[in-house]
Amino acid sequence: MRIYFCPECGAYDFGDGSVCVDCDEPIPTDSWADLTEEELADLDYADEFELPPGLPSWEYEVINLEPVAEDDRRQYTAQLLNSMGEKGWELVSIEAPSRSGARRYGVFKRAWIEDFQF
Repeated sequence: MRIYFCPECGAYDFGDGSVCVDCDEPIPTDSWADLTEEELADLDYADEFELPPGLPSWEYEVINLEPVAEDDRRQYTAQLLNSMGEKGWELVSIEAPSRSGARRYGVFKRAWIEDFQF
């Protein structure tokens, strides 16, 4: 079963995956995952929890970091990383899945603030 995630508002949906049903923002083409029935049940269970007030929570973003050999690509990657920092994201890890060759992913986090506007 495919589930789509909206990085703008945090909603998830099983619809067509082009536009978020909650905030009407376009959903990126790579913002989906295949779930088993058990994973879906776990997600529904976790979604029902009400967190105590004042408890810090985080949102995460993962971006593909291409290997850079050319100056233009290096400059683009630096600009991308800096723009994430300007939006309040903190780089917490660079991951390289096994069997991925030179592919790397940057994992970012920032404090989740309900009314945060860019």
